[in-house]
Amino acid sequence: MNKITTKFKCGYDANKTYYESKLDSNSIPSIYIHGVGLDNSMWHMQKKYFKKNIIFYDLINHGKTKIKSKKINYDDFNSQLLNLIHFFNLKKINLIGFSFGSIVALNFSIKFNRIINKLILISPIYQRTDKEKRLVNTRYLEAKKNSISDLAIKRWFTKNYLKKNPKVYKFFFDLLENNNKKDFLAAYKLFATSSDINANFEQINIPTLIMTGEKDKNSTPNMSVKLNKKIKNSKLKIISNSKHMFLYEKNI
Repeated sequence: MNKITTKFKCGYDANKTYYESKLDSNSIPSIYIHGVGLDNSMWHMQKKYFKKNIIFYDLINHGKTKIKSKKINYDDFNSQLLNLIHFFNLKKINLIGFSFGSIVALNFSIKFNRIINKLILISPIYQRTDKEKRLVNTRYLEAKKNSISDLAIKRWFTKNYLKKNPKVYKFFFDLLENNNKKDFLAAYKLFATSSDINANFEQINIPTLIMTGEKDKNSTPNMSVKLNKKIKNSKLKIISNSKHMFLYEKNI
């Protein structure tokens, strides 16, 4: 894993959310939301590529954020993000969410559409089938007893990519293994038990890009197709020959 050379301003907002930012007041900043069990370090390629107008932060119960909760809901994540936006005194943002972060971003966009300039949903989860619900619940129950880090990474990446990129495997394995188990399970339970967003999607009238991997069994292409039909001003991109973490496999 290459080290980040761009210097970021790092710190905490008034509500103890950890952030890393590099802002230019002349344009609209982009805020990135990581996946469950991860933290803002998953965006290291984006930090290296985009030199300004970017904010990365750690969700509740993740990373360096000091907000901890035994029971979390999406309103908590909405409040966290809204507080961060107010902290930076932002009028408009671009919002990018990955996996669980895409659910957070989608929920936020439905309620605070006026703040969003553009929305990007990467590997989103939407309307799991009964079989998919059973599988993710099984993974949650297994996580309560044992480590699921290795299995998770093998679901996220193609076998060939992991064989060629052992440092990427180690990076994500260490990140997952270093989670506080109680904090992780509270977030993972929410992720595992919620995929049906019952809301008025007409409120999302902003340009939206939906992307997922062709071989992703977590955030299936079918989920993205259904979401694309719900959000009228959206475009859909299925990334060929890739799984959940196509951002890494395709250097996007």
